[in-house]
Amino acid sequence: MIDISQLRLEPGVERSVEVPVAVPQLELGGVAYHAPAAPPIARVDITRVISGLLMRLRLHTTISGPCHRCLEEATVPVSIDAREYQSDHPAPGAEAEEVCDYLQGDELDISTWAADAIVLSMPHKILCKEDCEGLCPSCGTNLNTAECTCPPPEVESRWSALQQLVDDAPEG
Repeated sequence: MIDISQLRLEPGVERSVEVPVAVPQLELGGVAYHAPAAPPIARVDITRVISGLLMRLRLHTTISGPCHRCLEEATVPVSIDAREYQSDHPAPGAEAEEVCDYLQGDELDISTWAADAIVLSMPHKILCKEDCEGLCPSCGTNLNTAECTCPPPEVESRWSALQQLVDDAPEG
C-alpha cells in the first residue's frame, strides 16, 4: 500500500516510489500460478494533474506454474507497464476511466493492481520450453523425457480415400 497523502502532491508534481510487491497466488481456470518468494520491486509514478491523479505501475517478475503441454513446472517472465487515472470529483455513475479501483481514500493497493496486471500480461500458454512435446494422449508419457511405446493410432476408414491420394501422389 502507498499512502498518497504522504507524497504531498500539487498539480504538475510527480513522485516516484519503489516498493516491494507481495504478489498473491493467482488461480486461472483452476490452475495455480505463483510469483517468486522474494517480492519483486515495483516502480510507481504518481502525478497530480488539475483534475485528479495519474498513476503508472512498472514491474518485472516471473510467474511459475504447470506447463500447458507436459504439466512440468514452467516459469515465464512477465513485464508490466500499467496506468490508472483517478478523477478528483467523479460524478455518480462515472465512466470506468475516471475511477481507479485500486485507490481507496488515500491508500493505493499496489498488490491487487500488480496481480490484475500480471493476469492481463501473462502469455496464453505457459510452456516449460518453446518446443515442449507434451504428453502422449494415450498413455500420458512425457514426450520430452521418454519415447512413447503406444502403437500408432488406427486410421479411420472414412479417411482411407484421402490417405490413398497421399500415397499415390508423385514425389517432387
